[in-house]
Amino acid sequence: MRETPELCAADFLARGAGARAEALLGRQSQPLADLAERDAQVEASLTRIKSEPDLVAPHWTLYSVRPESVEFWQGDKQRRHTRLAYLSSPDGRTKQLLWP
Repeated sequence: MRETPELCAADFLARGAGARAEALLGRQSQPLADLAERDAQVEASLTRIKSEPDLVAPHWTLYSVRPESVEFWQGDKQRRHTRLAYLSSPDGRTKQLLWP
């Protein structure tokens, strides 16, 4: 689930300067000619971050996971596994013991 712009900005600003500098480039997974090119662009981003400390990458998005069910298994050498399911309910979560 996509989070609000405020939470996205807070998440971005909570990261280290190096991570923010890389993210500001917006070039993840694109071909890179050499490491010197990357280093020069990251340095430029770091300089920008120092002059604009509240700068947030416009494409930065925070996502969260809200599971409806989660299962856990406890293995046993005799194959008498214990299997639990936690399911969303109006009152929070319900716990069920399941057959393995």
